[in-house]
Amino acid sequence: MSTYRIKPIHKLNHSAKRKSKILLAIIAALLALGVVISAMAMVSVFGILLPDQEEVTGIDGTGVNIGDIQISKIGEGQIPKEYIPIYKAAGEKYNIPWTLIAAIHRVETHFGQDLNTSSVGAIGHTQFMVKTWVGWSYPGGTRLGDAAISKDVLTNPAMIKKYGGFGVDGDGDGRADPYNVTDAMYSTANYLGANGGASGNYQKAVFAYNHASWYVSRVMGFMNSYTNGSVEVVSIKGVSAKGSAAIEKAIQVGSSIVGKSPYVWGGGRNQSDIRRWQVS
Repeated sequence: MSTYRIKPIHKLNHSAKRKSKILLAIIAALLALGVVISAMAMVSVFGILLPDQEEVTGIDGTGVNIGDIQISKIGEGQIPKEYIPIYKAAGEKYNIPWTLIAAIHRVETHFGQDLNTSSVGAIGHTQFMVKTWVGWSYPGGTRLGDAAISKDVLTNPAMIKKYGGFGVDGDGDGRADPYNVTDAMYSTANYLGANGGASGNYQKAVFAYNHASWYVSRVMGFMNSYTNGSVEVVSIKGVSAKGSAAIEKAIQVGSSIVGKSPYVWGGGRNQSDIRRWQVS
């Protein structure tokens, strides 16, 4: 006759509790992993700063000799040749490196290949919000800078002057049109110059253009790749640095997320980053 040994009830309960603890530990580990993945996704999507990243709002630059900037081999292969004289003329007028203007044009609309209006209303070759273009004293509109402004007003230099906008009639045809590449580049240089770029604070100026450090890193990275030679470009935390070494520092700030963020709003900012005078 066979005999079966039955475990005591208290031993069965102990075994069940042990299995429950193991299961709970596995669930907790999976939840923790999910939190990490979610955090990484938020960094990718919204440009949230990582702990080892730094803001670039307080950077002082030493400036460059605008006439000394030469195009690199990479720039020759990527930048449309017909735009180079426009970048140079706009840069000379507002004391901005022309390769920086080219870099913003590249990042914003891939040199004008995508001129669709953004989801919040940013328009043109370099994705200005209409109230930044015509001026924030223009009545109405949203806190992000979108507004129902007629084309006659938006492109009228007199109206732009009246309302304090950054739109510029770069080609002298009497209209300041964000879809006109010359007007757009002059306006971009105007905005960068007014926000620190004219005195050499290029990272600060780009940060004002789009309030996200990954964007600054991406633009400065393109500028660096388009520029040949070593020139005084920017100083980091008050210490002067030359050429690519300085810009490489900027690239490192957002290297973990550059190229991973979906491009939205022309500049990729979330709403809490928007200030009323900024360009999207």
